[in-house]
Amino acid sequence: MTTSIPLSGPAGDRAALRVQHELLRFVREAADSGAPLPGELELTSRLGCTRQQLRNAMSSLEAQGIVRRRQGTVTTVDPIALRLSVRMEEQFEHTDLLSRLGYRASVEVLSAATATLPPQAAALMEFPPSTRAQCARKRWHADEVVAMVADDAVPLKDDVEPRDGESIFDLAHRVWGEPVIWEVSTPGVALLDAPMAATFELPEGTPVMTFELVGVGASGRRLMYSLEYHNPAVAAYSVVRTVRPPWHAG
Repeated sequence: MTTSIPLSGPAGDRAALRVQHELLRFVREAADSGAPLPGELELTSRLGCTRQQLRNAMSSLEAQGIVRRRQGTVTTVDPIALRLSVRMEEQFEHTDLLSRLGYRASVEVLSAATATLPPQAAALMEFPPSTRAQCARKRWHADEVVAMVADDAVPLKDDVEPRDGESIFDLAHRVWGEPVIWEVSTPGVALLDAPMAATFELPEGTPVMTFELVGVGASGRRLMYSLEYHNPAVAAYSVVRTVRPPWHAG
């Protein structure tokens, strides 16, 4: 089953959100090519929107520093500001993350079952290898291209069963009585083996980014585990690091 991004709220809000998402597509393409954005008349025609709707969307992106506008000149894109819209140290639902990049995003659950906690997850979470867990595999698409695949696992107590459609975070909260408040994320790189290549619809051996995540509660208890695979051709990520004073020029 595939679920598209919901566009809730009044019709005007939905229209504004659609224009901004579609505009982000042109912004992403301009950032990749180093070219300026098309003019206002061309954009309104291609987006199927009014000038006011376009100007509102542009103002939002300008406030984020993603686009630069000066009267009488072309509108340009700041690729650094665009990268900051998707930061690795911030947590997003993946559909939201993809929509921030101007993609039409959808997610599907490929499998879900109660099974034994995977050995790698059990070791990191310090649970016995025989621990019962809810395990699921999800896949996200961006403009019909597979963008991400995640293998999730939540250890279960004997008196708690998973519910249909329940997110990994909601299940962990319900099972263990506390929410995930932070995640330890370890990035890496992997070459797709034959089964995962088929899931990604990419050739075997294609390199992808990996993120191994352990969700932790306020008590320090490890509540959930996820191994994510990300197609780097779809989304790149940035990390902001601060430089300690004193600062030295040059």
